[in-house]
Amino acid sequence: MKRSSIIVVTIIVAVLGTGYSLWNYAATNRTLIFSGVIEADHIHVGSKLGGRVLKVVAREGETVKAGEPLVLLEPHDLDASLAEAQATLHQAEARLALLSAGYRKEEIEQAEAAAKQAQAELDQLVSGPRRHELDQVKADWSANKAQAERLRKSLKRTEDLSRRDLIPRQEYEEALGKTEEAEQRARVARDRYETLLAGTRPEELERVKQRLAEAEARLRQLRSGFRKEEIAQAKSAVEAAQAKVQWIRTQLDETVIKAPADALVEKLDIEAGDLVNAGKPVALLVRTGSLWVRTYLPQAQLRFARPGTKANVRVDAYPGTDFAGLIRRIHLENDSTPSKLLSREERALQVVQTEVMIADPENILRPGMNADVIIAKTDTRTTAQAQPELRAD
Repeated sequence: MKRSSIIVVTIIVAVLGTGYSLWNYAATNRTLIFSGVIEADHIHVGSKLGGRVLKVVAREGETVKAGEPLVLLEPHDLDASLAEAQATLHQAEARLALLSAGYRKEEIEQAEAAAKQAQAELDQLVSGPRRHELDQVKADWSANKAQAERLRKSLKRTEDLSRRDLIPRQEYEEALGKTEEAEQRARVARDRYETLLAGTRPEELERVKQRLAEAEARLRQLRSGFRKEEIAQAKSAVEAAQAKVQWIRTQLDETVIKAPADALVEKLDIEAGDLVNAGKPVALLVRTGSLWVRTYLPQAQLRFARPGTKANVRVDAYPGTDFAGLIRRIHLENDSTPSKLLSREERALQVVQTEVMIADPENILRPGMNADVIIAKTDTRTTAQAQPELRAD
């Protein structure tokens, strides 16, 4: 009985083994398997400006989002330049506002008053003195002349008394001063009377006309505002100042080295105080979701693959786990170019470089891992491809 049981078990195992071998052969015959290596799209990050490192924000091995700062450079010199440029911009804007608004109402009113005063003076000179003005000036001259004569006579008596020491010398000197002042007023009054009597001199009339012309020109200028050329120049100054401010702000942006995309920081070997050169990479990032397998597809199997074809990817580090893949690129040229005609056997050995993207939502795969790419044997020339679930960049 034992012998019969052993025979039955042996037969069952043989049947199962044969079935598994046939199933495995059939499955293998329906798919293509190619070996390759996982790679990633790297990003070299740096600054166009360069400078001294103020702070290292990110760390190697951590994941960063697009726009997050990685490294900060010292901005002190640029901060001072920005403050100066902004002050220049404010001055230029104030100048433009002043020119655009024109002259103040008070300035125009003052110019109008000056023009009216010059016009009135000119009218008076042209029309000449009135009769009552002549009489008034003549009466002033007569009064000053009479007063000077009285003081002159009184001065003689005072001088005689002073000579005989009957009055102090100081009293005589005071009387002398009053007499001379009265005579001076009389001469001035006489000159004014003679001037009015003779009429306005031509040079004086011309001088007043010139002053009136200047006052009227000034008034016209204030009423018409500033010239268009001055306003255009002020606008250009504002635009130049704005451009300078924007340029400095752009430079300041370069002092903050940011991640251009979601990525993993693979290398960041700098510290605070280090000097970095302009344009030199300071960090090496691995773009998130950019893992792909570099493999080589035999030329004879090209009919089963094209960009957008789905695939499965298996890695040695995670046996039994399939990762979704998608062919994103098949190079146009063979990996090796023959120098002569090849035989059928030799042509079968030619391969084409192929790139297969991998979906790694848990972020467990790493560049450098060995991988197998599995593609179904479906002729892409006759079968429509389904919409790929992965994005082929």
